[in-house]
Amino acid sequence: MAVVAPGKPRARVLETSGGLVIEIPSKRNGFVLVFLPIWLAGWAFGWISAAQQVASGRGGLFLLVWLTFWTAGGAFAVLALCWQVAGRQLITLAAGEITVAHQLFGLRREQRYSLGHATNLRVSAEGYNPFDFRSGLRFWGYGGGPIAFDYGASTIRFGSSVEESEALALVRQLVERQPSFAKKSAT
Repeated sequence: MAVVAPGKPRARVLETSGGLVIEIPSKRNGFVLVFLPIWLAGWAFGWISAAQQVASGRGGLFLLVWLTFWTAGGAFAVLALCWQVAGRQLITLAAGEITVAHQLFGLRREQRYSLGHATNLRVSAEGYNPFDFRSGLRFWGYGGGPIAFDYGASTIRFGSSVEESEALALVRQLVERQPSFAKKSAT
């Protein structure tokens, strides 16, 4: 029997003139990559049928509301599929800030945090909470992650596509660059 090869890191760590940048490509989920295109084909059939009825005036208010939610569901599915294929998370540590960004096809959504308020950088397993929308997003490869830090009374998480061992290596690199980031909060 063959020996299992050790896992390779997913993240790339780059030293740039703008600071330390960690680039983490989205983790591909085979089920999602097969299921969503099939689901979207059925979704499109339902959307076209409902849109034709609404456009002809036969749909009524119920069908119009249904079509609105059906459109939102389809948009989420397209976004989830695109994220699986081309999404990436960028973490930048520079100039007294840490930036956690999600980038897809050149579009970027980022949140910046002052390192003066960021403490207790760590690897922390994230539990599942069925009543928290963010827990559901993890299945689709978006949100949360094993790397966490305290920011005031909030916990900020990132690195959803890395395993705990790689997360630990990334935390070490961030702390090496910004030692105060590892200090426990005073509260």
